[in-house]
Amino acid sequence: MTRALSILALGVLISTFPLGAKQKEHDWQQGKLVSTDEARYFAGTIGSANTQGTVHDSGDYGTYSGTTIGSQTAVYRVYQTYVIESDSYLYVARERLRWKWSKPANLTINGPIRFAVEKDHIFILDEDGKEHEARITKKILREKK
Repeated sequence: MTRALSILALGVLISTFPLGAKQKEHDWQQGKLVSTDEARYFAGTIGSANTQGTVHDSGDYGTYSGTTIGSQTAVYRVYQTYVIESDSYLYVARERLRWKWSKPANLTINGPIRFAVEKDHIFILDEDGKEHEARITKKILREKK
């Protein structure tokens, strides 16, 4: 009997917790996309080399003859920069496109944009409804007219 009560109590306790982690709701604002630009920066190379050779020993001196076969690939970091105008500020933010198949936000320059600012990050809702996260690199106070 106590085992059945324990299982029932555990079931009630588990059912009070939500099944999935709820995403944090953002405080969305309306603004205007002033500009956007993509930039690629050289980050280095990756690759490997294979050396095969022979050392010819002749007393106090030796010589080496051989070949080295290697391959290297350039690695680039790709960033999408957004300039967003709100009522009070002009934000310059940069999103890193980490994968070859990553796409920047689908937006129209001089068009409306929905965004949310949280600390040093900005969340952008593009025209397809997809959310993008970028790091704020500049925050410029707009002059009142």
